[in-house]
Amino acid sequence: MFGGVRGRLLALVAAATIPIAGIATSNAWSAFRTAGASGLRDAVILREVAAARHGAAVDGLRELLTNLANRPQLLELPPEACDSELAEVRALAPDRYSNFWILDGHGTLLCSGLPAPRGGDYASLDYVRDIQASRQFVVGQFTIGMISERAVLPGAAPILDAEGRLRAIVGGSLYLDFFLRGDRAPTLSGEHDVWLLDADGSMLPLGSARARSLPPPADLARMLASPEMSLLGNARDGTLHAWSIVTLDPGLRLLAGVAMQQMQQAAWSVFAQRLLELSLFLAACVFAILVGVELGVSRPLRRLAARVRDWAPGRAFEPDPHAHGPREVRDLDRALLAAAGALQDREAALTSALHQRDLLMAEIHHRVKNNLQVVASLLSLQADRLRSQAAKVEFAVARDRVQALATLHRHLYLHQTFERISLRPFLEELSRQLGDALGAGPESGVDIEIDAKDVEMGSDQAISLALLLTEAVSNAMRHGFPDGRRGRIAISLHVEDDSAHLVVEDNGIGMRNTQPSDDGDGLGMRLIEGFASHLGGIAEISGDGGTRISVRFPLQHSETEPTLRGAA
Repeated sequence: MFGGVRGRLLALVAAATIPIAGIATSNAWSAFRTAGASGLRDAVILREVAAARHGAAVDGLRELLTNLANRPQLLELPPEACDSELAEVRALAPDRYSNFWILDGHGTLLCSGLPAPRGGDYASLDYVRDIQASRQFVVGQFTIGMISERAVLPGAAPILDAEGRLRAIVGGSLYLDFFLRGDRAPTLSGEHDVWLLDADGSMLPLGSARARSLPPPADLARMLASPEMSLLGNARDGTLHAWSIVTLDPGLRLLAGVAMQQMQQAAWSVFAQRLLELSLFLAACVFAILVGVELGVSRPLRRLAARVRDWAPGRAFEPDPHAHGPREVRDLDRALLAAAGALQDREAALTSALHQRDLLMAEIHHRVKNNLQVVASLLSLQADRLRSQAAKVEFAVARDRVQALATLHRHLYLHQTFERISLRPFLEELSRQLGDALGAGPESGVDIEIDAKDVEMGSDQAISLALLLTEAVSNAMRHGFPDGRRGRIAISLHVEDDSAHLVVEDNGIGMRNTQPSDDGDGLGMRLIEGFASHLGGIAEISGDGGTRISVRFPLQHSETEPTLRGAA
């Protein structure tokens, strides 16, 4: 997509609009986040208003009990007089306070503002244990008053002696329905809820607070573990809410919640609208660029590309009679016209040079082949004049080696590759030539078999391969089939990936049965190992049940220079 002019211009436009898109998206996201933050802010406002109202009731209870605790002379009064004093305190706000009472340090009732049996044991109550441990004002758990038999929130303050020991406990209780009567939530957008929570987590819903609007248990436990916290998440009914909790007293918490479903929908609507506006703006930019590039750049370039594709070497590159478009495209057209003319001139010069080189290389290989054949003929003539049979054998071996090289050069100039050779026809001719020279064939009883695929090999490796085969076949014919023994010599060459595997084996008498006098000084085997090393491999030679020579070597992939045939 980005390989053409249009794609690259689109990429540039996209890169240029990244800052714009980033700013627009950031603004839209900020608006969405602001809506979420406003929900938390509303929850905090609701919490503070409710805490101020309901906290004032708890503070009033604390102040009353603290003042009573600072009057130790109450303990000196007769029980009836103490009851009367406490009843007068309750009468100050009978719709708010349920009762006031005094217990001794062990939780036994001493006097009460409401009629109650004296000497009752209240040591098991939670606030009694708490005040015995803390020696300060405490708030108890939501409970049903034992005397008033109504839902109340108890509180207690210690009466201490001069040494700080607990003498007695003065207690009082607030009607829970006073919190319900006094709950007036501030005006907020959306639904909202307020709860009071005591020390053990019991909840008192204020107003129209709903249990389904509470945070999940795990989030609620996390909020209860903190003295003050605000949280945004899904309520128990799955709707989005913002909650805020605050401590009114160590044993009393206030939790406020605000539904954010409508605010979230409005925020998402604004966010989607901003993204739509941005998308439409970018789409308009892309469309304008596509149309402009198509008319002003792409069409002239396509026409120029079609003329280049239709042009072929040897033909003139004709100018476009209807050329129009940007100046750069017209300059490119004129540059291509000049380049096409230069290419034609250069092609003619290269064709002539390649033709001269091919003729020269063919002549060189032809003369080398002729010279090697002359040398082989001289070696044959010289061998005929020798009387020593061993000397004749050595001359014949040298002749075969020279003849193998001559055959290689003949194949090089016949195929006009000069650097690489086709192996199968070369191996067939070389084996036939060696068979004729060494007397192999149907009449001699020794056959030479070839199993090789037609693959190409570099001339350097082909020389070593030809000399290795000459030595191997010569050794097999001279030493493996004595006294007219019949058999065969098999030559196989197989290629696997980038390596070749050459095997020359016969079913003659084998190396172990060869007479020492026949082996000479072992020059043939040393030459075989040397040629295998030059090929890049190692000769593995075995002599049981015939002789087997195996060589694995890598094929060299040299870059072949172009010939006249390849250039044409």
